[in-house]
Amino acid sequence: MSSRNETFALLKDSLDEAQISVRAYDTKAQIVGVGYIFALNVIGDIGTLASDQAKGGLTTVVIAWLLVIAPIALFGYVLYPKRKANLGKTQGGRKHIFYLHPDRYDSAQQLIEAAEECDPVHEIAEELIAISNLRESKRKRFVTALAAAGVTFALLFASQIAMSMDAV
Repeated sequence: MSSRNETFALLKDSLDEAQISVRAYDTKAQIVGVGYIFALNVIGDIGTLASDQAKGGLTTVVIAWLLVIAPIALFGYVLYPKRKANLGKTQGGRKHIFYLHPDRYDSAQQLIEAAEECDPVHEIAEELIAISNLRESKRKRFVTALAAAGVTFALLFASQIAMSMDAV
């Protein structure tokens, strides 16, 4: 029986670590997204560009806005939860209660009965798989947002260099 307890403890520790990692991606996305906005000084730079018709017109403003706003939206996308509740029973007729969706149980008694029927080790294992998938999704979204921000910074740098060379 201690082997089952050790398995449960290992899965629980892994689940805790995965949940911490998921929350960390949310925090990183919030911090980097806000930093990105401050670094760009978005509204002022685009407004300056738009007011100088010699350097850019409507097309320039639209492209600049798309370049600048896309990474902000991507950082926001990291925060958007992808996880969906499995409202039915899973393999073997087991009911999962770890990720509690309000549509699944109508009363506290139904939830208690489901908890009594579930296998804790299987429950934690299923939740670990779900959270690990969520973590990987958030990691990919975060890296994509960072890459988009890098591309935007590189393009803004190149455009500033081009404008300064035209001025010379």
